[in-house]
Amino acid sequence: MRSRGLSNSTGRNFVLCPLIFSAAAFALTLVAVFAGSKPGQMEDYHIISINMSDFGHDLVPTPTSGGSDPTSTDQGGIGGFFSSVVATIESSIGDELNGIGNDIADKLSAEIGISQWYSLHVMNACEGDYAPNATSPGAWFNQTNCTAQEAGFQFNLSSVLDREIEVGPLGLNPADLKIPDGIQEVINYLNGFLLAIFVLYVIGIGFSGIVFLLCIGAITIGPSTLFSVASAITATLAALALGIASAISTAIAKKGASEINDKGDEVGISAKAGGKFMIITWVAFGAIVIALISWIGIWLKNRRSGVSRKQPMESNEEQRRS
Repeated sequence: MRSRGLSNSTGRNFVLCPLIFSAAAFALTLVAVFAGSKPGQMEDYHIISINMSDFGHDLVPTPTSGGSDPTSTDQGGIGGFFSSVVATIESSIGDELNGIGNDIADKLSAEIGISQWYSLHVMNACEGDYAPNATSPGAWFNQTNCTAQEAGFQFNLSSVLDREIEVGPLGLNPADLKIPDGIQEVINYLNGFLLAIFVLYVIGIGFSGIVFLLCIGAITIGPSTLFSVASAITATLAALALGIASAISTAIAKKGASEINDKGDEVGISAKAGGKFMIITWVAFGAIVIALISWIGIWLKNRRSGVSRKQPMESNEEQRRS
């Protein structure tokens, strides 16, 4: 006599739910970890993006802020540098300079030699320009370069900017244009969590995959208490890993964006937490939780079915004895 509780056909139908949701958790977590691994691959799914398109825009003289010539009262340091940049732009576009408005941010970044945005992913960083331009409504991320993926990757924005400015079209001295030290400190704060996040996501991927395989086994062989308990324990571990990873990612992205916006406001640097990344990581967590609840439900049904079968058997035995 079989003691599997639920009939095989009924049990297999119940297993379809955790099968689907564990597969979803597995796939979404893979996306969270490997998004942005190379140019053109799901750049929108970053932890945080840093907008450099307005970098130094406030230092550029405009017709409304002082005369028709784009000169600065400070001919040395950053002010002098931006005057030279604007002069270079003016020589190439002539009288159109006074009419470009906010588009000067696009031209400045090109002249300086830096990208308009930099983004931080779980295992690497990417950069590029906004398309069609930085001020267009609904502008999208046009990736131009991504670093190699590495567990515990450390992003140094200051070093990247120094290198790009030095080899840029104007061949500038990086020392003439520095970002506030506080911004790199915030990025270092983000860097400090990347390895932990990566490890947690890998654990989540592994246990979600095991839950999926257990579901396949339960459908093939037939559900049993053993499958239910093993799957519930594995799904619990996956949910813990994904829940902690999602919480940490959300917290550091929002805190990092807030700090960068505060420290970079005067020099035209801003940041934004990756909304799409937050969505997929929390949906992955929610999916594995549903799989866990489903397996707990299957285990309870198995148990109740086993008890209901045991009671009639005991009753028949007592009747024979009497």
